Amino acid sequence: MIKINQNKGFALVYTLIFLYLIVSFVTIYMFCIANGSAAATRSANEIEAYYVADMGLVDAYQRITQAGINTIPSTSSFIPSPSTDNGICSVGTGTGNYSVSLIYSNSPRTTYTITSAGTFGGVTKTLQLKIIGASVSKYAYWSNTEDSPIYGDLWWMTGMITTGPVQTNGSLNVYGNPIFDGPVTQAGPSIDYYPGSGSDPNQIFTDGLTLSSPEVNLPAQATLNAIYNVANDGLGLVLTGASTVIFNPDGTITVTGTVTNSQGIVTTTYNNTTIQPPTNGVVYVQSTPGQQDGNVTVQGTVSGQLTVAADQNIYVSGSIAYNKDPRDPGNSNSTDMVGLVSNNNITIISATAPASLEMSGVFVALQGSFQVDNYWVPGKGNMDQFGSLVNNYCGPTGVFDPSTGILYGGWNQIQSYDARLATFAPPGFPPYVSNSGSAVYTKIGFSEL
Repeated sequence: MIKINQNKGFALVYTLIFLYLIVSFVTIYMFCIANGSAAATRSANEIEAYYVADMGLVDAYQRITQAGINTIPSTSSFIPSPSTDNGICSVGTGTGNYSVSLIYSNSPRTTYTITSAGTFGGVTKTLQLKIIGASVSKYAYWSNTEDSPIYGDLWWMTGMITTGPVQTNGSLNVYGNPIFDGPVTQAGPSIDYYPGSGSDPNQIFTDGLTLSSPEVNLPAQATLNAIYNVANDGLGLVLTGASTVIFNPDGTITVTGTVTNSQGIVTTTYNNTTIQPPTNGVVYVQSTPGQQDGNVTVQGTVSGQLTVAADQNIYVSGSIAYNKDPRDPGNSNSTDMVGLVSNNNITIISATAPASLEMSGVFVALQGSFQVDNYWVPGKGNMDQFGSLVNNYCGPTGVFDPSTGILYGGWNQIQSYDARLATFAPPGFPPYVSNSGSAVYTKIGFSEL
């Protein structure tokens, strides 16, 4: 038989075990609640930190675009600036802070890698955005006006063909039936058709015509300063005074000109010297102090990517071609490209240029025109202009008889847009600036690090 006092001992043991289990369960439950609450808080903080980092990207992007064609080139640059603000922002019911670092490149054109670290509640999220500047070479042809201050109205005539988008802030002057195989927009309210030339708009504007469209700003003159800064960053080439640059099929360039230091002392003299192109592909020709002799003469076959700019004029003494023409079968992946940017005019020297003339590249005459010097000289043929032509006002390339519509001097222009220019540009080209003065960029990458 079992005594009653023994049963009381077992009951006490069971009671203690039960109480222990109850306390354990309560402890575990409270621990789970605490962990769950901490996890929920951290999850909320991660979301807020993400938003804070995103605000840092927005801050940097706005500063970059508002800088126009001016750049923020130093890898040590960061946003916010400790001298101007502290990067603190309100998110939900609390505050967070962000710090942004920038990496700038001018190849193939202005690009930024923006890295933003946002912190909220002790949690940090890092986001990265990559942007590239929209190109000034967005049109096959682009002008501020079609009326030359020297020659008056200049005409697009039968036999001329332009493939790709066209924009003018003036009004096109048309004789007969030139062909615009691409969208055409102009700020003027009407086309100026030459009387009696038999023009047929349906035949001329095969891809549409938009009249009275908003003006589109040409590249700012400060574009030249931006290219100079690239050429003068230690990786480019700056020449002083009248110079010559010949493009060679093997990728070299043959240069005549001088290099001077900041005191104006000549440090290097090139005399028809063949050299490797500058590392960043940008050559700039500046005037001698007090002079207006920053002119450069160019021609040749381009292999690689180059930009040649001049603070006065560019003269073209012969054809400019690509070693690997992207229009040819098998060369669709060609990266050969050249940009020519002048403050005043880009002028073809008719005496040395061949009758069948090739003009491949991005041609930008900021305050002048793309033109031929003695445009009335007979014996010329077609000018194959491939790429993009941007000029302040239209310049003469030939002359025709208005009674017959026959070209008897200069070249007949056949223009075609280089589709690569939608995403690619010659080296050192700054971003395009909108009418509001903000630089235009395209997103090419976004990630969370």
